[in-house]
Amino acid sequence: MRPLLLSVTALLTSLTILLAGNSLQFVILALRAESAGFSLTVVGAMTTTYYLGYALGTLRAPVFVDRFGHIRAFAALSSIISAVVLAHGMLIEPYFWIALRFVTGLCFAGLATVTESWLNAKATRNVRGQLLAVASIVAILGYAVGPLFASFGEVDGLGPFVIASILMSVALVPVTLTRFSAPYVSGEGTEVERYTLARLIRETPFGTVGCFTTGLIQGAFLGLGAVFAGRLGLSDRAVPAFMTGALIAGALAQYPLGWFSDRFDRRFVVAITAVVTGLGALSVALLLDLIGNPIWVVAAAMAVGGIAAMPLYSIVIAHVNDRLPETSIVPAAATLILAFSIGSAVAGPVASLSIEHYGAAGIYTFFGVTLLAFGTFSVFRVARREAPEHTTDGGVFAASPVLTPIDTEFDENQLRFEFEEQDGPAEAGPAA
Repeated sequence: MRPLLLSVTALLTSLTILLAGNSLQFVILALRAESAGFSLTVVGAMTTTYYLGYALGTLRAPVFVDRFGHIRAFAALSSIISAVVLAHGMLIEPYFWIALRFVTGLCFAGLATVTESWLNAKATRNVRGQLLAVASIVAILGYAVGPLFASFGEVDGLGPFVIASILMSVALVPVTLTRFSAPYVSGEGTEVERYTLARLIRETPFGTVGCFTTGLIQGAFLGLGAVFAGRLGLSDRAVPAFMTGALIAGALAQYPLGWFSDRFDRRFVVAITAVVTGLGALSVALLLDLIGNPIWVVAAAMAVGGIAAMPLYSIVIAHVNDRLPETSIVPAAATLILAFSIGSAVAGPVASLSIEHYGAAGIYTFFGVTLLAFGTFSVFRVARREAPEHTTDGGVFAASPVLTPIDTEFDENQLRFEFEEQDGPAEAGPAA
């Protein structure tokens, strides 16, 4: 396991920095949109177009990575995102920002494909769960740290956008300078097997609904969580701390829930978690309406929001890997991301309308109703169909579609280093 972690350290380091920049974007865009007087409809549309771009990007990203390779694809896409972040600060105009968010979503779909295929190609079956667990913790760490950078500049200035752009640019360094080889690609950009949503629904209804629902919650919280915190009366410096605290709460819940899901029916674990967090979200909404926003209610909202948004996705994906045959896991991965992205795209306008009509507490009412409905559906699936036998690789953990598990065959060259002999003695590099 240690040599394997060493071989992907550069990728995980770049991923952490990249996701820190992405979570910072979500926060500063929400705060700046509020400051500029953008309507909640516009803020919701920004979230929607980001995930629409993400969804469309999943359709072509595998071909793009296969054509240009992992390292070059990562570098190109990160560079585009870095430039797009700066463009937000140069022109404060709603439709321009909506278009930029679409481009960012397209690029992050490619980066997700690079990351997931790289990790899964390096991992063998008996350590894949452990590797993805480490990668998931790293991802959440990046998400949690990113919002803190918003306090280093004035929301109305260019500074926060510059910081986000710097993070995106610095994220290129570890991957582009790694001495470990990236996974093999054909260089031809051949088409991958199609796997439709209709087929996914037939083979795993719980997985499809689960990805869609977790997309709804995660998309709404990441896209509008900062707006919610601002409307509670938190300062521009306290809003990033709220988002960071919520993501840390989600990270703390990740492993215990995964542990339980390895020992009991994953759908039952999801059902219990969804119902408990759904009731918690409705309680937060009720408390906000009745007594306002004392610090303990804000803390409860922070914890419930993070637990609702982050851990459930991993358990849903683990169940899908238990249920689907091995031959279907690879083509199904992009369709699972598509289901998640559709949910996240829908989340923007629905959550923004909830806040607009019911105040700040509206987003937690949305969380509560959605989670209770999902919990009920999960119980129905438990009663309708027996649980599959779990795998023995220690479980799978994925905080977001960036880490969607893809099962792959072992490649005898997957641990080959760039400086090792490739095509013969004449082309061998110097010994390290």
